Amino acid sequence: MLSVIIPAYNVEEYIERCIKSVLNQTLKEIEIIVIDDGSKDGTSKICEQLANHYGNIIYKKVENGGCSAARNCGLSLAQGKYIAFLDSDDWADEDMYKEMVEIAENEFADIVISGFKKLDENKNLLANVEVDKRDDKDSYTDCTTEWFSSPCNKIYRKEMIKKNKIQFLLDVYTGEDMFFNFMCFFFSKKVVSINKPYYNYFMNTASVSNNYKNRTDIYLVIDELIKFYKENDVYEKNIDKVRECFKYHGIMYPFDVLQRLSENKIEGWKRFYLKIKEEIDRFEELKTFEIKCYYYFRILRLKMIGLKKYKKILTRK
Repeated sequence: MLSVIIPAYNVEEYIERCIKSVLNQTLKEIEIIVIDDGSKDGTSKICEQLANHYGNIIYKKVENGGCSAARNCGLSLAQGKYIAFLDSDDWADEDMYKEMVEIAENEFADIVISGFKKLDENKNLLANVEVDKRDDKDSYTDCTTEWFSSPCNKIYRKEMIKKNKIQFLLDVYTGEDMFFNFMCFFFSKKVVSINKPYYNYFMNTASVSNNYKNRTDIYLVIDELIKFYKENDVYEKNIDKVRECFKYHGIMYPFDVLQRLSENKIEGWKRFYLKIKEEIDRFEELKTFEIKCYYYFRILRLKMIGLKKYKKILTRK
């Protein structure tokens, strides 16, 4: 009934927990596909041992090509009626896939969405992300929500993915999963949701400096999204969705990262700032008056951080 695709790279600390969370599902008709993306630690050994012990695990080691290439490889091997994705440092509650598949079957849905939990390294709950029920697939296509972008809190009808040749963008490391969902939601006939936080998302908050790597890839994704809608002759109809993506993922999130980098005095943040400005300026057609105001507000807010040190000097007794 279900193929669960797990890309894995150097996750020896987490991979067994991840795979066993699928083995322990109350849904038993599950094919587990682990794509080892060229791991150099003990990940490969753990995966091989589990694959030798459990007959429903397919393990394949490939040269390092990134998460998108690993997921695409998993898609090419999948035999299930439905497809799920699971990140190797996360895990699924035991009833997650049974309930989601049952809903997909009963509702004739191409996509089922669940909520998820954010947890720290000690499994302390940081937040519950809920999915509000919506009327149709168009209203679910909402990249301003926390639950839209990730493929891991969803299951997809494989026939819909194969028929429309949907894959993850290669050599893109920010927003590639969001673009995958834009395509899936576009080609789907019905999307439904279940407001239960079945998916467990491990939040690694250890490093601020790693947050900005590949962040400018999002502008390549926006280019691809514009191209995708234009090729399907629905660009004007969906331009507001593109603008939402541009505002939230092309302006808000990169500037949030910039602010953290600046506050933590991470070297190179100013070069990152100039690169972001250069990329944002390319999308003049997407800039409404409201978006322009928001953009300049974020620039002003960032520059105000640099003035804080002068305020301390002036107020020093």
